[in-house]
Amino acid sequence: MPTVSLADPDKSRLEIGITIRLAEEWKASLTTTQRPFFQAMIEQSEFHLNDGIPYNRLIEMFDNKELDCVVLRVPAPLEGIITANEHVTFDLILYIRRGDNPEVRDSLLIGHLANLPPVSVPYDSRIEFYGMRSLEQGEKLLLEGRIDGLIAHDGRYKDEQGLIAAPIPPIVHVRLGLLCHDTDYARFLLGQFDQRVQTIRSAGGREGAISEPVESHPPVL
Repeated sequence: MPTVSLADPDKSRLEIGITIRLAEEWKASLTTTQRPFFQAMIEQSEFHLNDGIPYNRLIEMFDNKELDCVVLRVPAPLEGIITANEHVTFDLILYIRRGDNPEVRDSLLIGHLANLPPVSVPYDSRIEFYGMRSLEQGEKLLLEGRIDGLIAHDGRYKDEQGLIAAPIPPIVHVRLGLLCHDTDYARFLLGQFDQRVQTIRSAGGREGAISEPVESHPPVL
């Protein structure tokens, strides 16, 4: 096995950061094409998952090497950063309250996760965006009528009777990957991760169970 080359010579696990909170409800909303990526990441024993980290804090921790790897939008090649070959894609859509019609409103307040880059919503109304730390917060605000729409991945609220997808095309297509500081050990584990994703995908997502309990501890912020 390649040697570890981060500051801690006894390091046996990589600290993985992700803005998404890996709750059971969220995992249940994944499609069969999305599930293998997260299932492989959860099952890999050398990965210690730190979920639900605010975006700005995530970037700060990664830059300071408090985190070895992060799940983020796949960038152009960056010096000193390596990326798993496997990735996962999401279509982000606009959810509205059932029975509501955004087209007749003069102004709209749209909620989105704070880490979402600027997007365009195809309505003629005056649109303001409200950045949130979690989708759970956004769902509550939308159902209470305090915001008029919420941007989230397609399928996220398929079982929420009070919300429906707005009749417009997807807002943005997002490609997420696992990015790590470049070390021999990270390269070795990313290779294992890619193989695991492929194994789960070829088994039709039936190998293992993404709903199994996960040891996931957010860092001290």
